[in-house]
Amino acid sequence: MRSSHGPIDDNQNPDLESPYSKYPNRDHTHASESGLGDQTINAILTERRQQLDAVLHDISGADNLMDRVEDFRQQLFGKKDRITQSMMLHRRYGSAFWRFPVELLRQIFVHCLPEADRFRVSPKLAPLLLTRICRRWKEVAENMPSLWCILSVIHPSARSWEEASFWYDLWLKRSQGQPLLLEIHCFLDESTQVRSLLHPYNTRISSLRLLLANTTIEPELLLQDLPTLQEFTLDWKGGCYRADIAECISQLPFTLRDLKFKGLTVDPSKSFSTAWACLKNVEITVQHPHHVLHVLQLCHNLSSLEICVASDEHFPAEVIQPFTHTNIQSLSVSCSSWSTSDSLLDVCNALTLPNLRVLEVHHVWLPHEELKAFLARSNYSLKRLIFSYGKWITDQQRAEYVALIPSLEVLNRQTPESNWVID
Repeated sequence: MRSSHGPIDDNQNPDLESPYSKYPNRDHTHASESGLGDQTINAILTERRQQLDAVLHDISGADNLMDRVEDFRQQLFGKKDRITQSMMLHRRYGSAFWRFPVELLRQIFVHCLPEADRFRVSPKLAPLLLTRICRRWKEVAENMPSLWCILSVIHPSARSWEEASFWYDLWLKRSQGQPLLLEIHCFLDESTQVRSLLHPYNTRISSLRLLLANTTIEPELLLQDLPTLQEFTLDWKGGCYRADIAECISQLPFTLRDLKFKGLTVDPSKSFSTAWACLKNVEITVQHPHHVLHVLQLCHNLSSLEICVASDEHFPAEVIQPFTHTNIQSLSVSCSSWSTSDSLLDVCNALTLPNLRVLEVHHVWLPHEELKAFLARSNYSLKRLIFSYGKWITDQQRAEYVALIPSLEVLNRQTPESNWVID
């Protein structure tokens, strides 16, 4: 680089010496005696200003040159990145894996969805994981509505709810018109915010699971305006008795087919909603043994019932009228206490289930003769009989059951302590 004062020589410094440099004292006595003549301080300062201007001009020129060098360097890096991207693109096209048709990729992506914990949202699981592999996979995954129709909504702290709701909403928008399967965790009274999030998608919710951790939460607030709901699970962590909770299904549409109440005991005799009649599968815990009959009477179209009798309290005797349910095919009955077995025996003696195919009795003692009578009333339709109450049936009893129904499979499961199952 050349300045207006000639080339820069790294080995030559400007001559800054003057007669005054030899006499640093301020009274200038020695300088005057040396015969400096007409040379004045002003002349020296003028020269220094010229020298400084020249150096500043050179610095500015050097800065401009460095800027041009940096611009050129950035251009080279940009070229490098484009060349690298081009190489990666063409390398992918050279691989059979990257030439997979979109339809084939979509089928693979569907099989990548987790089964055991399908509601879990994690960057380490599909579908989020699929969007982090490469740009092509990201584009394919984001345009597959079937990957985004399952979601677990967990209400975070109030400070981060706005951000969380943004990502939940983005997830649901990707589902486009697909039916939605949702799991909602409510630890406090967060119903209003969750309802606001779900409102645009209410007409597409086909499966809903509410996990509640506070008895003050009113699930009814989340059950309004769900015209296509088919499956509903209410899971109350910690367990409680809510005699009125069965009425919440009066909020649900007639499209509902599967109903599960977990972690809470209900009284179905207090419900008169006609929505029960549409149910196909029910899992419920009731307070009174006679509530087994109430559930069967409410659910005319029921195909499968898993019911537990929770209370060991003494209930007044009731007159039980014979009852026939023509649609149920699978029945599982369990008790939390042995003292309810007598009352359940009364229920068994009143029941006729002509289309029953599977009967499970857990921690319930049904006498041999009464059970044979039940099989006879039900036209020997049973295909599988499962015992689980800690006492083995005898070989003779097993033989008598099989003699009544030659195709019957009799399974005897031990109590949970043994973890041994014949199946």
